[in-house]
Amino acid sequence: MDNDYTAGITTPTGKHQPENRTFQGIPGIAVSPHGRIFTVCYSGGHDENGENYVVLWFSDDRGGTWNPPVAVVDPVQADIRAFDAVPWFAPDGRLFLFWAQGRTISKEVVWAHPGVWFSVLENPDDPPETFRWSTAERIADGIMMNKPIVLSDGAWALPVSVWSIESFVNAGEDIGTKMFVSEDNGKSFRERGRFLLPPEFRCFDEHSFVELSDGRIRCVARILQGYADAWSSDGGRTWTPAVRSDIPGPNSRLFITKLQSGRLLLVRNEDPEMTEEVIRERNWRPRKNMTAYLSDDDGASWYGGLLLDGCEQVSYPDGQQVADGTIWIVHDRARYRGCKIVVSCITEEDVAAGRLVSTASRLGIIASVSASVPGGDIGL
Repeated sequence: MDNDYTAGITTPTGKHQPENRTFQGIPGIAVSPHGRIFTVCYSGGHDENGENYVVLWFSDDRGGTWNPPVAVVDPVQADIRAFDAVPWFAPDGRLFLFWAQGRTISKEVVWAHPGVWFSVLENPDDPPETFRWSTAERIADGIMMNKPIVLSDGAWALPVSVWSIESFVNAGEDIGTKMFVSEDNGKSFRERGRFLLPPEFRCFDEHSFVELSDGRIRCVARILQGYADAWSSDGGRTWTPAVRSDIPGPNSRLFITKLQSGRLLLVRNEDPEMTEEVIRERNWRPRKNMTAYLSDDDGASWYGGLLLDGCEQVSYPDGQQVADGTIWIVHDRARYRGCKIVVSCITEEDVAAGRLVSTASRLGIIASVSASVPGGDIGL
């Protein structure tokens, strides 16, 4: 079976070094309780294909310098790819690395029956030569593109999905935008609930969960023309029908989370020059102007608007707020034509003001630069 095979976590070699990559993107970030900043992305080959692998590296000085890669997931079978990785610190301080893995049939079918895998780093603040990774385990069919959240009932909620698209072969009747949970701190996982996006919405779900002040869970999913919302009032077991969200944006992943203050943080692409009519006509919106917003009313309205990166071809934000209130955000820039992984260090006050007001805040921290392929596409 395609998903019976995994290489697990291995030591990087020369081919995994930034200077030897010609494609990298879809990043994630996770900060340890002691301040070590882990970043992750996938690379390998010139685009999304069977050569893809997941690579992890870190900084111990708030992004001033970055270590070379310290871990990879690089399947040795030529037609098995590892991709779409999510780093996440559990409440007990262990680093969970989730990733997708599946068989590549052709250039057009690169998601054939993937599964979500994970491995746990028990000692994330130790020297990398002493890292202790657990044996990789498979959670479920599908892909997980955003971080888990810890629900008020203590369960870990994972946004796992089996997409309803032609290139996601062998999906059968198992398609759906799902919530998988662990009620035993990561020892086991099971599906708690799911919903189906309407056919006219379906694309790459890439959904996120956020628990609201009234106990409901909001799910925001990527669709063809922006995002869709669904809500659950019973901890993710049942869901309302999905409707088009009032959050604008391109056909791309966003990042949404609840902050320590109770506010919601939203990071997405912004393009005020594009009207909704043009977006619907083109079925595409440029990925530009990575921008952060706040909400005081559970996402009914948004304010602030801190521009993190005004370039084009910026996408796939991920983030984490740490104990002192600092918010770390990562995104990719020109994943085929310059291949940068970009980190921002900001505060709620910065986002509310729409500019940096904290002396410790920084934008445009380059966590990784690799080679580029002239004329490469912007990808999905």
